Amino acid sequence: MTTLRIAAADNIKGSGLELLKKEFGADAVEVRGKYAPDELLEKIGDLDALLIRSGTTVTRAAVEKAGARLKLIGRAGVGTDNIDKKAATEKGIVVMNTPFGNTTSAAEQALALIFACARNTARADRLMHEGKWEKKDLVGAEVYEKTLGLIGMGRIGSHVAKVMTAAGMKIVANDPFLSADRARQIGVRLVTLDELAALADFITIHTPLTDETRNLVNAAFIAKMKKGARIVNCARGGIIDEAALAEAVKAGHLAGAGLDVFAQEPLADSPLIGVKNILLTPHLGASTEEAEERCGLQMAEQVVAYFRRGEIINAVNLSITHEKSLTAYVELAEKLAKIAATLLRGAPVAVEVNCRGEVFDGKDTGEVSAAAVIGVLEKSGLGGLNIVNALSLAKERGLAVASGAQAAGPVYHNRVDVTLRSAEVTTVVGGTVSGDQIFRLIRLDDADIDMRLGKHLLFLRYPDTPGYVGKFGTLIGEAGVNIEHMEVGALTSRQRASMTIAIDQPATDDLLKKLLGVGGVEKVFYCKL
Repeated sequence: MTTLRIAAADNIKGSGLELLKKEFGADAVEVRGKYAPDELLEKIGDLDALLIRSGTTVTRAAVEKAGARLKLIGRAGVGTDNIDKKAATEKGIVVMNTPFGNTTSAAEQALALIFACARNTARADRLMHEGKWEKKDLVGAEVYEKTLGLIGMGRIGSHVAKVMTAAGMKIVANDPFLSADRARQIGVRLVTLDELAALADFITIHTPLTDETRNLVNAAFIAKMKKGARIVNCARGGIIDEAALAEAVKAGHLAGAGLDVFAQEPLADSPLIGVKNILLTPHLGASTEEAEERCGLQMAEQVVAYFRRGEIINAVNLSITHEKSLTAYVELAEKLAKIAATLLRGAPVAVEVNCRGEVFDGKDTGEVSAAAVIGVLEKSGLGGLNIVNALSLAKERGLAVASGAQAAGPVYHNRVDVTLRSAEVTTVVGGTVSGDQIFRLIRLDDADIDMRLGKHLLFLRYPDTPGYVGKFGTLIGEAGVNIEHMEVGALTSRQRASMTIAIDQPATDDLLKKLLGVGGVEKVFYCKL
């Protein structure tokens, strides 16, 4: 087995590195600083995993240069806008982050900027170092009994709200995912964005950078803010229109601002630079010893889980939850889909996965559906598939994907049925997993059967009349092929019989030709699982 190569860039350090070296060997882990764009293009093709913080940017060009070897890009922190996630998804590369490691540190940076903006702390420090004692020009404001508006109420926003409530502030918030009941529990009043702008004396931002939040705080939003209000952003650059903010502070509409993140980092040639009462810090939200240690260790644990056990944790480009209890059914779904794709006449246009039974209750069955898509697309000749890119590639190829879940049936407590459609026909293949983790085929279209799945399968369609079983067995035996399992079922709607045979080796073209040559045989299919 080729030794894994893991690059821990952007000075990731601490016990996380020690864990990686212990698990994969010291030679497998390269500890380094930030990758320059050209250097990353040159080196990324040799990596199995790339771990970064906020310094290195992983572009589409870098992802495409990675080839098939790179399986994981890990961000030791929350924000992943320095990674082209769409490109990674298309290539089947998992993008993980560590959403909880720097919660406290990021919240404390926001808190520090709120107080520093209120009391002109940074400007006072500069003036003192210049030998100036200018108390009158440094009069600030209390936060006590003022209104704080939070845009985003995740873990970081909630921590800020808790601390500032204790400081005597009234809290209003805008977050589409925060329920009214939860807001009441934590003492926060939910408002619209326009209401928040009009009510807040201080605003702090705790939302990701998305197409919807880019330039969310623009000239129009700032115009709705209270005169003399202050705004803090420790979330992501690009959420605030920096030019509009600079103009508002210079004009005196806003009393000040504190920013730790910027649209372009490092900050250069920005309208923010040099503006009195705008406090700037170089993306220090996660820059504490504690946060770096937690994020590094959490990422290392996720890397170990992925390469040692196949577990995907905190993947930001995957909406599917890995359910350990469904692992066997994930594998079953892929096998059933391969069989369905083998039997289908015409190009597949839609696949539906139906999970039934107790084992699926309350579970995310998305990985089961993705596995079925992989089975279909692999039979179409597409390679490089995994649960990260399967649904994306299906959409690109016009393959509609649907899924459903039902209660257990009367015969099998747990089962999966894969329905595959072309423009011409529909085929249905069902299966289950027995208690000893054996895969069983229990349905072919409208034929109810029960047979253990093997690696090599023959499917025959022929008239439902006597004599065919013996003819098929004779031809298979003469070819020197052993029959492991066999099952016959009646295809009532097609007025045909269906025979499924598990054999101990691949079927040759000569054997398939002889079987098809038996009088009355309609179809002969071979499927390797």
